[in-house]
Amino acid sequence: MPPKRKAMAETSANQPVSTTSRNAKATKTSSKSIAPTSKGSAKSKPETFKYSNADTLSQKPKYVNLEWPNFADFIKDKNQDMPKKGELVDNWCDRVSDLGVPVSEEGADLLQKLDNEVEKRNQDRLDMHIYNDWNGGGMSECFENYVCRTLPVCSRLKLKDFNRDIFKKTVSPFKKWAYVEGIACFFKGADNLFYWLSASLTATESDLADMMADNEDGDSVKDIAAMLGLMVLTAYSALSEHSLLKPDSEVKNIGIMSLMMLEFAKDDGQDLDIGWGCEIVRMCDEAGIDLDKEVRKQVAFSKKDLKGMRAAYKEKKDGYKAAAGTKSWKPEHDVGGKWDEKQWYRWDWKLEYKKFQKNHKGGSHYDLTKWSKKDREEYTLGSKAFGRRIGMETDSESD
Repeated sequence: MPPKRKAMAETSANQPVSTTSRNAKATKTSSKSIAPTSKGSAKSKPETFKYSNADTLSQKPKYVNLEWPNFADFIKDKNQDMPKKGELVDNWCDRVSDLGVPVSEEGADLLQKLDNEVEKRNQDRLDMHIYNDWNGGGMSECFENYVCRTLPVCSRLKLKDFNRDIFKKTVSPFKKWAYVEGIACFFKGADNLFYWLSASLTATESDLADMMADNEDGDSVKDIAAMLGLMVLTAYSALSEHSLLKPDSEVKNIGIMSLMMLEFAKDDGQDLDIGWGCEIVRMCDEAGIDLDKEVRKQVAFSKKDLKGMRAAYKEKKDGYKAAAGTKSWKPEHDVGGKWDEKQWYRWDWKLEYKKFQKNHKGGSHYDLTKWSKKDREEYTLGSKAFGRRIGMETDSESD
């Protein structure tokens, strides 16, 4: 049975939630965008918002500290940035340290729900075997539900999705950013991503390939990875609308969450043809968020990696201009290159979601908790029902 996911653990003291504000300033790397922007109007017009109304900014997030999943790897390091013995953890909930990362309560809740949903679809957890790629399909279903749930669900489950909330103006930009927190922390703490990623591997690319045939639809996995990246970039725009995408933002974890997404793109997602990585770096650079200052030992994304991403987006300068000048732009206008794939010169959540959801409806097909006890028994390893189903006598029957 593969190892269980190491969930990023919530660190608590007497009061685990800190509500104090922090405005840690960082040096700007660049304030000038290489991607064209529209000119402002000379006439004064009533202020309107695309993502969130201004009054939602009063809904300030509260933060908890999530322990690094690889915390034990560095426990013996000297000069740890950690609370001293007897010191309360409260003051550490608002900043990144060797203890962990600040995550909003909403983000932590989304992480927990996503983790729970993945576990419901994990046949190994229940000692079941349905078919090899069951777990991979289940994880894809969870990610589809996370970005755009198109099938009705029971309201008591309180499951949310990014598409439902991103343009809801009564939802604060802080809560929209929580979706990025949830997925970034999930990727950082997931030990069982090989279920999902195996579709993009070949025997020459990984020694694990022969034991990881857990998702037969590689193109589907790549589509989902692209949509998750688009979710991050769209969340940046939602923050920018209210000047929250900046070094001294009230959102306390923009830099580290961005690096965690970049780590996924570089490592676990390296075979998914991810092209949005350099766009994360570009948008942070243009907002003055110095990702180089966020680099740390717990996240496998270096200053050298950032340099490579910057070179990549600078090479795209002419493409940004051409895309911005395209009238009646459609997602297919952004497809091209040697491999006929998305170039990430321009994007639009509404248009790309419309195309994505046709083949990615999410749902609960892989949710094993919805199976009856009798149905689960037939696929439970070592059970009499399992033996009868495959035409073999089990140890319990032979006794």
